[in-house]
Amino acid sequence: MRIILATGNPGKARELGALLGDRVSVAAVPPGFSVAETGKTFFQNALLKARAARAITPDDELVLADDSGLAVRALDGRPGVQSARYAGPQASDASNCGRLLEELDGTIDRRAAFVCVLVALAADDTMTVACGTCSGVIADARRGDSGFGYDPVFIPDGRTHAMAELTAEQKNAISHRGRAATQLARALGVAS
Repeated sequence: MRIILATGNPGKARELGALLGDRVSVAAVPPGFSVAETGKTFFQNALLKARAARAITPDDELVLADDSGLAVRALDGRPGVQSARYAGPQASDASNCGRLLEELDGTIDRRAAFVCVLVALAADDTMTVACGTCSGVIADARRGDSGFGYDPVFIPDGRTHAMAELTAEQKNAISHRGRAATQLARALGVAS
């Protein structure tokens, strides 16, 4: 099965390609693909991206879109759907993490969860949706240099290391994206 991934984020493309396994071929949309993420939920944004990519994808290829982010309890769920743009429209991962740490400075309740919603859209508009979460806490400072996004400040439940300190295999086994991809692979009949 050939899947076209509706993202310009190379980290997501690498992760999803590895997570979906060798029964699928994952390729990114052409450079320059961009969709205004105007949805109020992860599902709405994933669907917007899937529909936009579907319009430029051959019928024999499945389109897959991801919307994911970090929801922090003490911030009433923020950054949420604004996770990639938390520190501004062209924010870097480092600036987003920095803003988050600043906002949580002195906060006792640092509970958070990564959330991922995947929407697969076939040429006949058949839709498959999968969702995964990973609960944890926000660290007091950045730790590790693997991964991307908020990985350096997120410590998953049951772990003492930040996501950015885990190997790719360790991260994929517990991550929000890993859980959503496993659910999606089963639904599409491509699970290993």
